[in-house]
Amino acid sequence: MNSLKASTDSLLAALTRAQEQRGQRPELVDGPDGPECEWAAFERTTMHQGVNDIRAERDLPHISLEEIVRVERLAVGHSDYSRKFAFYCAELAAK
Repeated sequence: MNSLKASTDSLLAALTRAQEQRGQRPELVDGPDGPECEWAAFERTTMHQGVNDIRAERDLPHISLEEIVRVERLAVGHSDYSRKFAFYCAELAAK
């Protein structure tokens, strides 16, 4: 299987599991653009960990949370937000 597709699928699965916990994370927390729902920060952190896990397997240096925020902004507003976010994160994992 294509490495980028495998990483996208793996990251999408992790994001989906994190999204299933939204009801358990209703508080507001500080986010990159001001106050946001705790679940949004949790999902971003989940993707950050997932990308860095893949990068560690490939002996690549870790990336910053700011890189995850940057690619998440590219996905925001799309009807397939989750898949796009996972794909952009998979690209970060491969670079």
